[in-house]
Amino acid sequence: MVEMNTKPLSSSVAPVVEYFMAHPQSHQGPPMLYQSFSELDRSRLPDVIEGISGVEDMFIEPNEEEALPSGERNSRVNTRISKNQEHHADVMLGLLYLMVGGVDEAHDLVLPYSLPEDSEWGGPAVYDSPALGSACYSHALVHRTEGTHLGELGLCGWDNARTWFEETPQDYALFDEASNECENLYVHSSFTPDELSVLEKIKGGRKWHWGTTMDLFSFSEKTPSNKRVLYRFSQ
Repeated sequence: MVEMNTKPLSSSVAPVVEYFMAHPQSHQGPPMLYQSFSELDRSRLPDVIEGISGVEDMFIEPNEEEALPSGERNSRVNTRISKNQEHHADVMLGLLYLMVGGVDEAHDLVLPYSLPEDSEWGGPAVYDSPALGSACYSHALVHRTEGTHLGELGLCGWDNARTWFEETPQDYALFDEASNECENLYVHSSFTPDELSVLEKIKGGRKWHWGTTMDLFSFSEKTPSNKRVLYRFSQ
């Protein structure tokens, strides 16, 4: 079961998160289209994403803010969006698209902040962005969803994901959070002895982190009989 701790969400963002909680995405998505954001046909995505048109939708509106307890109010309301907030909002929008299966939309939105050069799909690069860590980590998640399909530079999605995890600053907070979640799942889930043997072989005495989970994906793909372990571990 997927659980998610969130701060108060805007009226545009909340339905997308609720949709994701009810319809978790598979660890293996479809082949990517590699088209620019404006060229992509978003009618292939669920209607819930249509409520978001830009970065302003990431933030709680004044009338929503007034209904929140004072300790949960967003001090940004009624002030100009800073560059920091704008960059992080773009990355967050990419993750929302990823939540509903918009892998290419997510890719196009995080690409300018993670790739230090202009690109056909993402457009002009944004250098030294405060959202660099989040963009690189999100870029890795995009290609991890691409999975076994071949994509950029002739790489399969999982190999490309490794590259972007390595590009993410190693002090990025989500590394530790994700590692701890994997450790808790490993310790507290009721895996069979055979499943634990597979997981321990992959883990190799290391702590679960992005590298060992990518090893799990690759191992499970090469040995289809172990895909059940991957499925249970990724729930």
